[in-house]
Amino acid sequence: MHLTRPAVSLAAATAAAALLLAGCGGGEDGDSQSDKIEGADSSKDKSPSPKKNEGAQQKEPDFRTSDIELPDDVKLVFDWDQPSDPDKAAALDGAADYMRAMDHGTVKQDPKDPVLAQHVVPLQTAEEAASKKIKADVKNGYTVTGTERFSHEQIGDVVDGRLVEVSFCLNQKDSFSKEIKTGKVLRTEESEESYLRLSLVMQKPDKAGQVWKARTFRFVGEGKKKCTG
Repeated sequence: MHLTRPAVSLAAATAAAALLLAGCGGGEDGDSQSDKIEGADSSKDKSPSPKKNEGAQQKEPDFRTSDIELPDDVKLVFDWDQPSDPDKAAALDGAADYMRAMDHGTVKQDPKDPVLAQHVVPLQTAEEAASKKIKADVKNGYTVTGTERFSHEQIGDVVDGRLVEVSFCLNQKDSFSKEIKTGKVLRTEESEESYLRLSLVMQKPDKAGQVWKARTFRFVGEGKKKCTG
């Protein structure tokens, strides 16, 4: 079987998570289209929306920097523009760290990685997709190596003062699986599957200074045409 990058296909993991979370993520119909902003509407009665000017973060959010440590042979490159709107900037920063945290869980071989837990809303599709991918990596004895490149970001408007949809392209042509026991890199040829279009709904924290977390994670499709233009 052709091995997709990295380690386990994000597309497969996300599709499986969408099926498993159809009745568990707040929406009742399980339609992937409802996993946009509407998929998080049930959060409004769980915690109040923080005031827009409540407190101030110690540093401006910036997706180009992160406290998440990854091995030297694992690189995530974000070819994104920094938004001027502080909420959109923080949402984009949170999206970048969610992707880093997913790789961190694979490196640590821990589907319940505390680093990942810090960047997801519990019991939602973003957590489930990441956990399923990491579990499959652990089962196969794979970690990840190489470079993942992110581009073509689109950021929606802030809804209800706390939800933002972020979509982007992921280029995995230089990212590969690596056998943990042998250190062998399982290289594959570039293909349509090397380019993915993904969509996240990011959720604003209740307290100033905390990170935006990934709530839903939707696989839009293989996106070579959308991601190479």
